[in-house]
Amino acid sequence: MGIHKTAIVDEDAILGKDIKIGPYSIIEKVKIDAQTEIGPFCHIKERTEIGKNCEIFEGVSIGNPPQDISYKGKKTKVVIGDNNIIREFVTIHRSTEGDKTLIGNNNYLMAYVHIAHDCKIGNNVIIANATQLSGFVEIEDFAFVSGLCPIHQFVRIGGYCMIAGGYRVPKDVVPYSLVSGDPLRVCGVNKIGIKRQGFPGEVIGILEKAFKFLFFSDLNTSQAITKVKETLPQIKEIKHLTEFIENSKRGIVK
Repeated sequence: MGIHKTAIVDEDAILGKDIKIGPYSIIEKVKIDAQTEIGPFCHIKERTEIGKNCEIFEGVSIGNPPQDISYKGKKTKVVIGDNNIIREFVTIHRSTEGDKTLIGNNNYLMAYVHIAHDCKIGNNVIIANATQLSGFVEIEDFAFVSGLCPIHQFVRIGGYCMIAGGYRVPKDVVPYSLVSGDPLRVCGVNKIGIKRQGFPGEVIGILEKAFKFLFFSDLNTSQAITKVKETLPQIKEIKHLTEFIENSKRGIVK
């Protein structure tokens, strides 16, 4: 375990094997699993849990209280899984209402990303530089959010989608979609992204037919969902897509 002599580590912190902590970092009463590396000038606040084999770069701040005027001091926490890369000056806040702000495994958070209170990030998610997540945002597995995107509170971002850089995200983004523009709109299926994840051509073709009904026809959303259910094979991807839309509370990007 390599802890720099200038680092400040709480005596009650629980640290796994082979952890590295860089110069001038402050580690409060937290739990950090094996082989995680904390860079210089980081501050990991109490009630934070970090998994194994994570890389946390300089200036990262994790576990501060939420930026929420309704917060009354509840002892909430941040929980981060394994194999995450968290780049320079990322900020991740504790939850306000729920038990935790949650980040899964194998995610890549690029420099200056902000993860607000009560967010839930899945696995294998990429969030590019300076994207800002408001409270209660949820992101499903394998989503790609480009840089400089402000994301409205309570928005849900579906798995395997790609959001182009610099655009405001005010509503839910459906799984498997490619979205861009101001106002934000669906441009089609994220074919390149899902091909890279091993989706077969047959599945991609079915998704494209579903997208034609949902986003590129004169049908309203309810009519389009009915058409998708009645005319297309109900593979798991189609079920996920229709259930995501039916469960949307903010409405979807069209």
